[in-house]
Amino acid sequence: MKKNKSPFNGYDTYAEVNLRKLRDNFKIIRKVSNKNNPDNNTKICAVVKANAYGHGMCRIAEELVDSGTDYLGTAFITEAVELSDYFRMKRKDPKILCLGTMTDDIDHFADVLEHRFEVTLSDIKTAKSLNKYAASNNRTIDVHVKFDTGMNRTGFLSGDIYEAVVSLLKLKNLNLKGIYSHYSTAEIPGNSHSKEQFKKFKDAVIGIEANLVKFELKHIENSGGILNFRDNFCNMTRPGIMLYGYYPDRSKLKEAIGIEPVMRMISKVSLIKEIPKGEGVSYGRKFITKEKTRIISIPIGYGDGYPRALTNKSKVYIKGKLYPSVGTVCMDWIMADVGMKDSIEQNDKVIIFGHEYSADELAKLINTIPYEIITNVSDRVKRIYV
Repeated sequence: MKKNKSPFNGYDTYAEVNLRKLRDNFKIIRKVSNKNNPDNNTKICAVVKANAYGHGMCRIAEELVDSGTDYLGTAFITEAVELSDYFRMKRKDPKILCLGTMTDDIDHFADVLEHRFEVTLSDIKTAKSLNKYAASNNRTIDVHVKFDTGMNRTGFLSGDIYEAVVSLLKLKNLNLKGIYSHYSTAEIPGNSHSKEQFKKFKDAVIGIEANLVKFELKHIENSGGILNFRDNFCNMTRPGIMLYGYYPDRSKLKEAIGIEPVMRMISKVSLIKEIPKGEGVSYGRKFITKEKTRIISIPIGYGDGYPRALTNKSKVYIKGKLYPSVGTVCMDWIMADVGMKDSIEQNDKVIIFGHEYSADELAKLINTIPYEIITNVSDRVKRIYV
């Protein structure tokens, strides 16, 4: 679509992504990651999975690379391939680590060899197949060993990790570059399970490094881990949600570090109607006007990732004031009650969420987390980088 001169650039609803705030958040996270580290050499693996938490993976990744991130983290091989292709076009070659566990899949093996990103191993069968494929192509692949310290999702279990490394070291076309784990409750300061997870990780890695192999990279700290359990035994951190300006759990936050939301979801007032008392609004008549009022229609709905569960619960921000959304959230529309007094006009800007009214607020209304609100923003919503 050709841009026009309106503030909406031709789009009724769009996501404004503030790259300066992203860079500022990254600098803050790097500083916190280096807390109590006199050498200031902690590496950062910036997690850009799930379309960079809804912000647009490739453009966000490029900004993070330019800001100095050491790695980019993806969840799937397909994401790593997409990033690799994008940076080839840009003539850049950042390090990419696929955090999703590798499976015995010949097509994925071919992708790894072609694009030269690093991968995660969680089982010996896949490792042997990957090693065989690499050997047949006269190549060596950098891998990270996933250690399950209590998340019980992926990775080698505590009782198996030492022997797993013994077996992996026999596979000469795999280079054991890193070892890592993942916290399950790190958003809670002082949490005993997180402390137990870290102890398992540290004790096992010390034993492995004393007897088998030294790892270039050791990492366990996600956003919550960086905030609450940072330990310089690990030389890389993996920030995710904090890059985009949100804390893992704001209600349990011990200390704010100054990050700000990077995305504002913006729409506009498309239509204003005066509605008499006793009229229903939207599907199912789940909102009935209690008096004469003005109902505005806003072109955003669950087709754009705005949860239908927010029906009659959320607010929208217009000209410095919050107004209640009313009626069932539609695929393409939500409505809001702006009363009869305030000066609201067609094409006025509507903030759906952002620093004025955060995704945290929306998440609380439907008992979810801000991760879900921002990653739900659909491809129909144009990302505009500022």
